Amino acid sequence: MRKIYFLLLLILPLIASAQVITYDTIRVSPDDERNIYRTQRSQQTVQTQQNSQVRQRQQPVLLDRESTSGFAFDKSKLRYGANIGLSLSRNYTVFGLGPQVGYQFFDNFMAGAGVKYYYTKLRSYDYEVKSNLFGVNTFGYYYPVRFLAFFAQPELNYIWSTLKYGAAGIDDRKESGFVPSLVVGGGLRLGRSHITLNYDLARHSRSPYPTGFFLGISAFF
Repeated sequence: MRKIYFLLLLILPLIASAQVITYDTIRVSPDDERNIYRTQRSQQTVQTQQNSQVRQRQQPVLLDRESTSGFAFDKSKLRYGANIGLSLSRNYTVFGLGPQVGYQFFDNFMAGAGVKYYYTKLRSYDYEVKSNLFGVNTFGYYYPVRFLAFFAQPELNYIWSTLKYGAAGIDDRKESGFVPSLVVGGGLRLGRSHITLNYDLARHSRSPYPTGFFLGISAFF
């Protein structure tokens, strides 16, 4: 029994001197600086944004063909025109037809291409010349201001002609071949029509255009 009392005497002071530790909690706003969770949330938000940026850099960029293209075809910008020539007289006949298609790339620039066919018949007292022409061309109109137009049209024509003499014993003469032309000009723009003073820079001996300057009229719709 003495041993038991002795042990109790030893244990009781230890129990009495023991301190109970408790934690007091204070309710604070989520945005309060004393809120320990505020810093944790801020760090998580920053880490999430960094991870998102890394994923965006790693993902392949898919390009939209329409958005990256510098040209989008628009049917409303198509322009249709034609060169028509007709002249009838006793000694001279000309018939010509030349459809053309243009595209209004910009307000001050239109370009396109076309084909043409011309038939010419010239009769004199001792000979007769019949000539046929088939050609292809490209063209461009530049408008520095609304009412002015500058024009260029390179083209390649194939011409075949026959020269018949009225005198007996003289054989007919036939010629054919390609004839290049480079027509340039400038003048007035009236809506989608043009009246220009033109010149053939190629100056081929068999050019279908007159020597020197000549008047040109074209219209597009």
